[in-house]
Amino acid sequence: MKITIIGGGNIGGAIAGGLAASTLMKASDLTVADPSAAALERIKGLNSAIRTSQDNAAAVEGADLIILAVKPWLAEEVSATFRDKLNFDRQCLASVVAGVSFEKLKTMLDNGKDVRPALLRLIPNTAISLRESVTFIASDGASESQLNAVVTLFKELGQTVVVSEAMMAAGTSLASCGIAFALKYLGDSIKGGVELGFDETQSREIVMQTMRGALALLQANGTMPQTEIDKVTTPGGLTLKGLDAMAEGGFSEAVRAGLLKSR
Repeated sequence: MKITIIGGGNIGGAIAGGLAASTLMKASDLTVADPSAAALERIKGLNSAIRTSQDNAAAVEGADLIILAVKPWLAEEVSATFRDKLNFDRQCLASVVAGVSFEKLKTMLDNGKDVRPALLRLIPNTAISLRESVTFIASDGASESQLNAVVTLFKELGQTVVVSEAMMAAGTSLASCGIAFALKYLGDSIKGGVELGFDETQSREIVMQTMRGALALLQANGTMPQTEIDKVTTPGGLTLKGLDAMAEGGFSEAVRAGLLKSR
């Protein structure tokens, strides 16, 4: 599969890095297009075999899959630079542009050729560069083989979840915005460790290993978090006192409010 990514920013670059490290494609079959020479230089730094271009129209020719990875307010303007070169008889376009629906994409990509576009929407998170993303995938007009090919490809970059378009906002909140929410907890825990007397480096390592351990327990035991929490709490114990203080501070409500607000 030959892939062109339109947009070499944070998420486009992260996807490029993950794909270039995949075993399912060669880095030389990946092209990243961006108007910024500096952005393209960073992309080359990920893997020198990745092709780069400042010409969107030229970059999409010959691609099997085009990934649109630009800011929402630039999507229409950027789409206009290459839509006339698209051949939806054989090409599929996947958008990682948050909040831009399939109907909006169809309007933006209408090239007057009267061919129904094969479209996908992808919502990954930045851990895709390390092949540890959760990527939500919805399709509209894509064949089963096109959808399966993309699902297979992105499974190499973490976990994939095929959903309806209606669930894309929820996926964004839980996993795309969610990675920042998880990091926020880690950041505050590190600060707390410093207040407890550890230096920042020690606290960071301790918190990171503690989180790895928590995840390992869930994965090994197939349990939900509360089950593992119950194993380490006793009436009047230190863990329960800490959890009670977090509850009094509105921890659980704040987490849920953040998720709901980011939809």
